[in-house]
Amino acid sequence: MLTCQECVDKLQSYIDRELSEEEHQEVAQHLSRCGHCADSFQFESGVLRVVARCGRSTAAPEEFKARIRVVVRTTIVETK
Repeated sequence: MLTCQECVDKLQSYIDRELSEEEHQEVAQHLSRCGHCADSFQFESGVLRVVARCGRSTAAPEEFKARIRVVVRTTIVETK
């Protein structure tokens, strides 16, 4: 069973489908039980959809994505 921190740490890889089948299932199960992590997943997915709509050839800079991840992780830790 994943902790919230472990789940958040794997969200980007989960979204990008870079996890093993076992890890994918662990994250999916955690997201189905944890509203805070599910909210983080929705937020991260939403950011990627917005970026995708802005143009396929334009991607968010890694620094921007890293800052977003820090905000999401901090929010999760603060809400517990």
